[in-house]
Amino acid sequence: MKNTMKMLSLAMCVLPMYLYAGTGQGLQQADQTAQQQNARSAEPIPAGTIIPVSLNSTLRSDKRESGDAITATVMQDVIVASGEILRKGSVVTGHVIETVVPGNRSEESKISFQFDQVQLGNLTVPIAANLRAVASKHAVLDATPQLTSSEYVDNQVQIGGDQISYGNGQVMVGLQVVGKYTSQGVLAYGGQAMGTPCRGTIEDNNHPQAFWVFSVNACGAYGFSDLTVFHAGRTVPIGQVTLSSKSKALTVDKSSAMLLLVGGSGSAETQASTASSRSSSRNSSGTSSRSTGK
Repeated sequence: MKNTMKMLSLAMCVLPMYLYAGTGQGLQQADQTAQQQNARSAEPIPAGTIIPVSLNSTLRSDKRESGDAITATVMQDVIVASGEILRKGSVVTGHVIETVVPGNRSEESKISFQFDQVQLGNLTVPIAANLRAVASKHAVLDATPQLTSSEYVDNQVQIGGDQISYGNGQVMVGLQVVGKYTSQGVLAYGGQAMGTPCRGTIEDNNHPQAFWVFSVNACGAYGFSDLTVFHAGRTVPIGQVTLSSKSKALTVDKSSAMLLLVGGSGSAETQASTASSRSSSRNSSGTSSRSTGK
């Protein structure tokens, strides 16, 4: 009986220690989760942010070289962290990683590039952005509303297929209202992903996004004769985009448009990735790009 009482007393003494250890572990995990969430929310441009841009110069696989700078202009105000706005007219910058022309090593022309920073007010913010869609300047012109009078009503087709009824300002996918038209372009939810391989909302970034003249389901290349998105930058190498064409020279004219999707911003990993890709660009001798999926 005494032995039983001793064992019971010992168990009662040890139990709180186990409970404390378990609780401490749970608190630690909860704290780590909170820190991760706070880090994401503290990013100047959160993952999942869509940025519509227009190229400031022409991309040509036979004229560009590894390391060449590229720039694009933001075409619509973009809501980012804490309600801050990435203003229309802001500049997104990047660089060419590699170019390939048809020859013994490849039957296609290719150009690989990366957008790696954007000007947000007085800040230069590093980003890793993949490519949802690219459209020729002619496709952009076709999708740009031509309002001839205040009473003009038209069902304009966006790049990728959505309809805009300027009579009531609604953006429709079939019979579903997905957004509204503003003076700068379309403001809509991008989480539908109706039958497209492109991502919808990620990182809980579920709020109206700036699509400019693009459809919420725009995914791939539009308005080009044979250009394809060989690698969108959603998988490794993250943020590195490769376009391909069977033409002798792949050309994406100035004023062509891109719909970028930010995978992350402001992180040391992003900056390290950017520095690494810039270094590899300088050392590149023009070897052909390899397919790594979308």
